[in-house]
Amino acid sequence: MGFLFFAPMFPYQLQMLVLGRGDGEMAVVGILLFIVLTFIFGRIFCGYLCPIGAVQELAYCVPSKKLKIATKIPVAIRTIFFGAFLVFGFAFSVGILNYLGLGDFFHLNFASPFFYVFLALLITSAFIYRPFCRFFCPYGLLLSLVSIKSLFKLRQSDSCTDCKRCERVCPTNEAGRANLKMECYMCYRCREACKVNAVEYSL
Repeated sequence: MGFLFFAPMFPYQLQMLVLGRGDGEMAVVGILLFIVLTFIFGRIFCGYLCPIGAVQELAYCVPSKKLKIATKIPVAIRTIFFGAFLVFGFAFSVGILNYLGLGDFFHLNFASPFFYVFLALLITSAFIYRPFCRFFCPYGLLLSLVSIKSLFKLRQSDSCTDCKRCERVCPTNEAGRANLKMECYMCYRCREACKVNAVEYSL
């Protein structure tokens, strides 16, 4: 869908709204719909529907040494980037996501230098889990805040033995009992690692 139709690309649609371009009503409906769904089911859009997340997820499957980063760092960087995203968009009508090469990459515009910016992010995804999603995605920031209060989440049941296997395999350091799950993409690595089936997607 990403390469064929450049959809669903809600980070880009959010940028179009900020810039006052594109099909505003449909974009608003889609953006708000998945905010509501995130409140109920968690980050299902980021985890299962977003083409940008999908290509990074595939890249992360490449065998390599993985670098885990504390949750606070990407959240802080993405918040700063979100501020710049709004300022450049509203004040200067500049879409800074264009400089990260989203459109150029999925349209296979090899002649654009920005194609290689996203390609570099994709290569980085082999070592760091979803760098675009966690450091730059403005829509992802909104969904992460909503997901703190998601009704359904991956949680440890009473059968948990505190072996920490789930925390060791979580690429975003969000598998602990006390974690907010705002950066949980529901990849289910925690559940697969649990030997006593104590990780449940539950209300």
